[in-house]
Amino acid sequence: MQLSSQQQKAVDHVGSPALVVAGAGSGKTRTLTAKFSHLVATGHDPKRILAITFTNKAAQEMKARLIEMTGLPPASFEWVRTYHSACLMILKKHCELMGYHPPVQIFSVYQQDKLVKELCVRNNIEKKYANRILSSISRAKNSGNPQRYFDLNPGFFNVRMTDLYSQFEERLKEMNSVDFDNILLKTRDLLRDHEPVRSWYKQYFTFLLVDEYQDTNNLQEDLTNLLLGEHRNLFCVGDDWQSVYGFRGSNVNHFLRFPDKYKDSKIFRLEENYRSAHEIVQAANDMIDYNPDKMEKNCFSKKKGGVVEIYKFMSDAH
Repeated sequence: MQLSSQQQKAVDHVGSPALVVAGAGSGKTRTLTAKFSHLVATGHDPKRILAITFTNKAAQEMKARLIEMTGLPPASFEWVRTYHSACLMILKKHCELMGYHPPVQIFSVYQQDKLVKELCVRNNIEKKYANRILSSISRAKNSGNPQRYFDLNPGFFNVRMTDLYSQFEERLKEMNSVDFDNILLKTRDLLRDHEPVRSWYKQYFTFLLVDEYQDTNNLQEDLTNLLLGEHRNLFCVGDDWQSVYGFRGSNVNHFLRFPDKYKDSKIFRLEENYRSAHEIVQAANDMIDYNPDKMEKNCFSKKKGGVVEIYKFMSDAH
């Protein structure tokens, strides 16, 4: 795999946490995959490398690339997963420690909606608010601290959100089930509260690779910290300029404060855009330059001929 000099430096780095600040179209996925392949080539067991991607599709694509690059069977990359997929594997194995009996069940979106509507009836709340209640419960869980979240966002019903949340969780537990967000929350609690389990995974995973790091939320950051071993082999890739999931609870400050959290960390910048023309990349640079909270980088492209058109609208509704 042909890499640029900056991509190669990131791939070769070992010995301390690393953050790859990758501009749009700069080959960050290519770099992350090359990092994994390089680790395998230098003697690391692929089954002990945890590689976190943002979507199941991205995980499957990375696995396919790694199989082609290394010639190893698919089972060698069993820990190339999303946060939810990785945590579900861990939770299923240790669910009894969290008060469940195997096999723990996953509550579907339909089941969640049905349960919340039942709670609305029980608490004299109109069913039309079910989606807002579910959204609030989800955000509370992904904050990493549901009680604190509800203290700051008590709700808008005659019943406190914290009480609705408790009723929702009690019903899930009675049904030996977790919802999508609980997969992360319960695994975080498992690793946090059960030291033998936490120690085993911290020693088992020799490297942690995290893609789209700018879009991690507080709960996912907790999980990364709990799984990172004493070796501190953490390799994160992302672009704070493309952080767009704040409405779903992501916290770009994890990305921005990486150098402060890991004082000996190494920062690599992938600034060449291989996808767009120079004129378009420069227009994007000029726009993002107004953002005071960002990782500095100077994105550029060697391609020419891009056309930027500017339109003026009466309001943001148009």
